[in-house]
Amino acid sequence: MCGRYTYKLTWQEIVTLYRLTLPEEPPERLKPSYNVCPTDVMPIIRPAGNGRELVMAGWGLVPYWLKPEQLTQRPYATINARSDRIQTAPTYREPFKKRRCIVPTSGWYEWQKTGAKTKKPFHFQPKVAPFAFAGVYDVWKGDGGMAITSFAIVTTDAAPSTRQYRNRMPVVLEESQFDDWIRGPPELAAEMMKPYGGAIEAWEVGGEVGNVKNNRPELMERVGLL
Repeated sequence: MCGRYTYKLTWQEIVTLYRLTLPEEPPERLKPSYNVCPTDVMPIIRPAGNGRELVMAGWGLVPYWLKPEQLTQRPYATINARSDRIQTAPTYREPFKKRRCIVPTSGWYEWQKTGAKTKKPFHFQPKVAPFAFAGVYDVWKGDGGMAITSFAIVTTDAAPSTRQYRNRMPVVLEESQFDDWIRGPPELAAEMMKPYGGAIEAWEVGGEVGNVKNNRPELMERVGLL
């Protein structure tokens, strides 16, 4: 799974790296985050005409069909969409067909078990730029209230280089795959949901990242060499 990630890009970097055409100015809530947590409002990129637009969305997909009274209950976790279930699960199957997006990122965190009750956090970063997570999004409109845009990160089996830490990982896309993911037919997207084949750098970070209240650049600093 992917339960925490990082995003440290400036507005100009994201416009250049992801070839944005909209909006012309950065959204008000756009800012770096060194410890992105579920429910945080973060940028996603989706098709806009012949170009790409950035919109802010909550991490944790709210399906369009959810009843208003269920919005506060949220009895299930929707931050990740498993590649082996995304095409059949009611929450994700329509977004997978029609509303795929890419999620700008600088990397992600995972915790490796080191004992019965102990874990070490690691930060993972593919050695390519730009890259993004494969995502799906939805827009919930309720009963005429304010629309809520939200997203989930697609996950798959871990790559050989990360399997020692966790058995799953986000679907990582390189620049040449962006348009195929967000604009291609579902059949093509289905073929793309596989472990990343490129090099991934991993390093141990401090335990402070485990606290969702902590969010500063130092969280990404390595505390040990692999």
